[in-house]
Amino acid sequence: MLTIVIGVASALVLSTYRRRPEIGIMRAMGAGRWFVMVVFVSQGALIGLMGGLLGAAAGYFVLLTFPGRESLGPGQSGLPIDISQGAYGLAIFLTTLGAIIASILPARAAARLDPITAIGQ
Repeated sequence: MLTIVIGVASALVLSTYRRRPEIGIMRAMGAGRWFVMVVFVSQGALIGLMGGLLGAAAGYFVLLTFPGRESLGPGQSGLPIDISQGAYGLAIFLTTLGAIIASILPARAAARLDPITAIGQ
C-alpha cells in the first residue's frame, strides 16, 4: 500500500505541475475548486484501478505456471499454491482505494492554484 500511495502521489504531483496552465484556464473559465479536485481524484482512481487489474491478472497468469496443490503427490515438493483462494477482488479494491487516498493531496494543491498565476507560467 505504501508503494501505491507514493507512486500515485508522485505521478499526480508531476501531472499537477505540468498541467498548471490547463488548470488555470479551467479555473478562469469558471470551473470550481471542487471540479478540479474531482478531475485529479478521478485520474488517481483510474490509475489505481488499472494498476490493480493489471497486477491481479499478471499475478494470476504467473501462478498458472506453478503446479497446483492437488497435483503434488506425497513426497513431492513445490509451492502449495491454490489460485482459487486468491483475494484478487480485495487486492484490486485496496489498490484503487490507496490510489484515491494518495490523489487527494495533489488534487487539493491543484484546486488551490490561482488562475492568473497558473496561466502566466
